[in-house]
Amino acid sequence: IHMAIPRKKLVDSQNPGFYHCTNRCVRRTFLCGVDQHSGRNYAHRKHWLEKRMKALCELFAIEIYAYAIMDNHYHIVLYLDPKAPLNWTDDEVAERWLELFPGRPDQAINPRLRAMKKMAILHDTERLALYRQRLGDLSWFMRRLNEPLAKNSNREDDCTGKFWEGRYTSQALLDEAALFSCMAYVDLNPVRAKITDKLAESQHTSIKQRLDNIDSVKQLCPWKDEVTPVAGKVRPYPLPMRLQDYIELVEWTGRAIVKPEKADIPVHIAPTLDRLNLRKNHWLKQIENYGNNYFRVVGTIQKIRQKARLWEVRCLHGIAAAKLLYKSSRQE
Repeated sequence: IHMAIPRKKLVDSQNPGFYHCTNRCVRRTFLCGVDQHSGRNYAHRKHWLEKRMKALCELFAIEIYAYAIMDNHYHIVLYLDPKAPLNWTDDEVAERWLELFPGRPDQAINPRLRAMKKMAILHDTERLALYRQRLGDLSWFMRRLNEPLAKNSNREDDCTGKFWEGRYTSQALLDEAALFSCMAYVDLNPVRAKITDKLAESQHTSIKQRLDNIDSVKQLCPWKDEVTPVAGKVRPYPLPMRLQDYIELVEWTGRAIVKPEKADIPVHIAPTLDRLNLRKNHWLKQIENYGNNYFRVVGTIQKIRQKARLWEVRCLHGIAAAKLLYKSSRQE
């Protein structure tokens, strides 16, 4: 049983960090897949969601590093910097907010009315400060991602009512090992679901987008060989892993999931896990059982316990998995 933790505690509103967010459709008819009852295909909704999440990254202080849009749920691994909007000009804040709320979709944008709305924002310091704070808020990002899809889907289905199971769930990723583990887990969702055994055919995932952006992993130019976000630009530097190493790690993990009898880790991939202080023999188990191993946080034992103290709970799920995954006994 997981202890309830107030949502405002789960996401640090003062410091930047990485998070794994998920949401699930409540309906039998699925979010984006084929409704087995009626035979209708809702796959086009995956395009809606994929396009929407990338567009929102241009407005919020958020970068996306991994995502997977499945038939009835989706995953996003993102970086949030709640203080980044403090560096934006008042004009930029007003413009971003008006992009988020452009008006009714069935009405053409009135340039004069929009200009009046912008001036009203710029002359209201309290409202401007509120919008600035919201542009660095994860809940507002998820709200603006989920609400339009729910409304469009209800309109398409000619019905009303709840579309999502809940608002969303979030999981704090406390170190680089946790981040890359979660990214691989998300990128391999279609493989684990036995939809495909090829990353290049994993539709609506970040790993396919990364593969589409390069002609060949072996031909990566050194200056491009880095793991950067697939959407958004907030951090001034890439993640501390070569893109080629990450793709090779995900490719091998996917093959090992499909054919566990050939799961010995290749020599050229082992150094990647060593750099992350991870036990090679537990990496595959981590990816296969990620959803059961952790709940609100992922990281070393020490960092999980630090979060538990901060959130004033006795313990957090994930200690047992961390003991097996990380090499260092102290896990500092």
